[in-house]
Amino acid sequence: MRPIASRPSTSTAFAVILTVAFAATTLAAAPAAAQDERIVGIWQKDLERSDADWPHRHDQRLPNAADVEVEISLDGEDVVMVFTSRRGDWPTPQTNTVRYVTDNKPNPVPDIDNGTPREVRARWRKKRLSVSYTIRFPFEADIEQSWQISKNGEDLVLTRFGRVAQQPRPDVRKNYFVRATAVQ
Repeated sequence: MRPIASRPSTSTAFAVILTVAFAATTLAAAPAAAQDERIVGIWQKDLERSDADWPHRHDQRLPNAADVEVEISLDGEDVVMVFTSRRGDWPTPQTNTVRYVTDNKPNPVPDIDNGTPREVRARWRKKRLSVSYTIRFPFEADIEQSWQISKNGEDLVLTRFGRVAQQPRPDVRKNYFVRATAVQ
């Protein structure tokens, strides 16, 4: 039996237990590093390789298509994207900022084209940012976007799946972005 002086005090033992419990809770609560930091930066849309955004225009470059840049930053797990569009017949560039809260809960995000808020769900799925929402025209379409770095690590690929009740298969569009050396 140990002498009383060499036994740890009850308060010291309790402090050790609390420290271990706090560390275990913190590590367990910490999200897995799912986001891909390589997504951060300024990206320029490659119009030659990207599908047109409008239906029935796959693999066709549109006349007067806007040059699009997206500047992406991370705020914790959340993603902030600043879109800048330029076209020769526009007097000034158009800029829109969206913030994707990646908790997979509906969050209001302004529409890139008209600024109208819509409910968007976003989350990291491994190294891919998944964004889903519904757009309303004369019809409703469910949209899912997948943002990820290409396997070779050189491109940012946006794959957009559009589902309309009248169509048997989803409409799939791919957009490719390359790193911009400077904002134009």
